[in-house]
Amino acid sequence: MYGRGKYFASLHLAGAAEEIFGEHLRRLGRKSTLSAWCDEGVELVNLMAEGDEWTAESMARRLKYAKNRTKHMDASGDAEIFFNPEKEAKDILERAVSDFYQLAGLVPLVETAHIQQFNSCRQRG
Repeated sequence: MYGRGKYFASLHLAGAAEEIFGEHLRRLGRKSTLSAWCDEGVELVNLMAEGDEWTAESMARRLKYAKNRTKHMDASGDAEIFFNPEKEAKDILERAVSDFYQLAGLVPLVETAHIQQFNSCRQRG
């Protein structure tokens, strides 16, 4: 879907995959890519930012903003888009694919044609 420009569908499906893979990793005592980005991102942002201090929770809200706004549409202003759907879909796909490979090192998983296609898109640019 991502390779065909279906960014909102990609955002939803990758978001679901990220949640599922992340939960499996958590149950196996591992950290998901989202959790790692939140923990490490908070440290980096707080070193560079002035003003409000970020937490892992506020970082997670930011990283999941696009997915949650399009999925739930439960906040004021959700009828308008204030993000780049292609970039947000790619970011979530990156995290989901990273979690897939981490999980594949622990349990038997088969790399699908869609994952291979995304990887080739990612390598091209």
